[in-house]
Amino acid sequence: MAAAFYSVVRRVEELGDLAQAHIQQLSEAAGEDDHFLIRASAALEKLKLLCGEEKECSNPSNLLELYTQAILDMTYFEENKLVDEDFPEDSSSQKVKELISFLSEPEILVKENNMHPKHCNLLGDELLEWWPLSHFPLWLSQTSLLSLGPLPLP
Repeated sequence: MAAAFYSVVRRVEELGDLAQAHIQQLSEAAGEDDHFLIRASAALEKLKLLCGEEKECSNPSNLLELYTQAILDMTYFEENKLVDEDFPEDSSSQKVKELISFLSEPEILVKENNMHPKHCNLLGDELLEWWPLSHFPLWLSQTSLLSLGPLPLP
């Protein structure tokens, strides 16, 4: 059990570092401060502090919650950018796949470590609304974005 605990902490820390680097790139490209990128960055900084503390003090549920909230804020910024740019044909398909990959990471981490969102005590309704993404990437990879039309609401 302890090995799984440390595995979750270590993996969330690694994912947080990757997300922070991505947010930095987005901020530099945007050229201005964005509320959602600032929130995402703040959550990831808090995550890094918690991961740096004694590992026994780090609750994997809390770490996963911070990481998930940061990812939701970051991807919200990117989704809005795609909408503002009217989904450019040359890059939107790849960008959506990247967003799905980011959004899938918390779910993958939970599954790999035999955690269950109901038992994590971490995800509120706003975070759980996107949770079942596991089938979406497969569906997306088999579908042209241009032929999607409006996506069905859950």
